[in-house]
Amino acid sequence: MSQTSAFVKKLASNEKPTREAALESLKRYLTSKSSKKLSLLDMEKLWKGLYYSMWFCDRSKAQERLAEGLGQLYSGVVSVDQFALFLEAFCAVIIKEWPAIDQWRIDKYYLLIRRVLRHSFKFIKQNNWGVATKKKVLDQFVSVLNKTILSGDMSVPAALPYHFCDVYLDELEIVMFEELSQLQSEIDDLDASDKNYDSKIEELVTRKREIAEDVPISELTAPFARLAKEARTKTLRDMCKKEVLADSRLKTWGVVEQDEQDEKDGDENEEEAGEDSDEEWTGF
Repeated sequence: MSQTSAFVKKLASNEKPTREAALESLKRYLTSKSSKKLSLLDMEKLWKGLYYSMWFCDRSKAQERLAEGLGQLYSGVVSVDQFALFLEAFCAVIIKEWPAIDQWRIDKYYLLIRRVLRHSFKFIKQNNWGVATKKKVLDQFVSVLNKTILSGDMSVPAALPYHFCDVYLDELEIVMFEELSQLQSEIDDLDASDKNYDSKIEELVTRKREIAEDVPISELTAPFARLAKEARTKTLRDMCKKEVLADSRLKTWGVVEQDEQDEKDGDENEEEAGEDSDEEWTGF
């Protein structure tokens, strides 16, 4: 506990060299045997220090570097046994502290959420996407989201699940297809009239589908499917449907067939029409 408290004080220092040294020390500590005994409360205290490390970080480039560094704690530092607790600690701290974040600092915390999410996906990918013997990594990740930011609980600031709806598939896509970056660059350099353009596009789509077949996308998006039905607010239900479940990329990746997508779109249109008619006042 004293070790954790010492880290928190240094991570939350307003002196940049002190924060940077503390972060490096924390990385070593999280890979040591001593860290195996850390409880969720200990993890939350560590993330409180990391939260303030971001709070005191100024200038956009420095914030990007720090957000990436904090995200890398998930993909390059914590163990399988620590992963779920460390992610839950982050979510708990962000939920608690979010109302206190002012308009001048909000963007860097949106960035931090993106990086934590991206490197969490990287960690799951490193563990074979939670397939077979590594399934507990995937299950724990989904479980943490279900009981924190994507719980649907009214105590969670609305901006957090909304932001997840906005960026979730973007970050998943980056991690899923990172090995296709060279092919994508080749396509970007080609003109649409180039004779190789269509074949390269076809190759990219095919390879994405092949990769997506080995990724449990339906399980990863399950929290949004639940919220689309159970969320207490219509706004959140609609965002889960439109920004995640109805995203055209799911069809491109072969997760959702065209007929199924059209049926979902039709159901949403009927539901919206029904809600509009219920809300329309027709007189006495």
